[in-house]
Formats: sequence, structure tokens, C-alpha cells
Amino acid sequence: MHLHRTQNGTVDVIRLPKRLTMADAATYRHEIRDLVDGGHIHLVMEMCDVEFVDSSGLSVLVSAIKAARGAGGDVVLSGLTPQVQALVELTRLHHLFDIFADEQSAVAFLDNRVAA
Repeated sequence: MHLHRTQNGTVDVIRLPKRLTMADAATYRHEIRDLVDGGHIHLVMEMCDVEFVDSSGLSVLVSAIKAARGAGGDVVLSGLTPQVQALVELTRLHHLFDIFADEQSAVAFLDNRVAA
């Protein structure tokens, strides 16, 4: 399975699948790393479809933000379902990521950051 990506100006939106688990984590981590290595360093992880995340799925998000920030960019999360929001808070990842209710707000935030 591959990630679905759209570009919105200088921001790339990655729509994550229903399940973010160990089964596909290595593939997703590699795809995101390729994006960052290709200069796509401002990423929105759109999670409105995500129903389940395991620890490997969380590691994909952490790897993404480390890679993007290491290249001078950033990763933000958007559209978290209540279950995923609870997991992000339980694991304290809400202190690492900026989180937005919708994709448009997340893209606007990163656009403003790039323009600054």
C-alpha cells in the first residue's frame, strides 16, 4: 500500500490509511523519507480516515517529524478521530506535533510558517 499525497503550494498533504500499523510502517516510513529527501519538507498528515494506530504507526509519525525538522521543515497532524486523538494525548505526542481540526487549517499554518 502506498500513501496518497497531494501538493498544496509548498505544503504536501499525506492522507493516511484507515490502519497505521506495523504491517505497512516500514513502507510508509520509506515513502515519507523519500519525500523529505526530495525537498518536500512541509507535511500535513491528514488522519480523518485513520481508525487504528499501533506503536509502529506512531513511530512513522515520529520519524516523519524528525526527518522534516532535520531538513528545516515541519510535520503537523490534522483531522484526528476521537480515538486517535486520545492515543496521541496518552502518548504525549500532542506536545511534539501541532494538531489541527482540518486540512485547510493545517495547510494555512504551514504556509504561514514558510512565508515567515
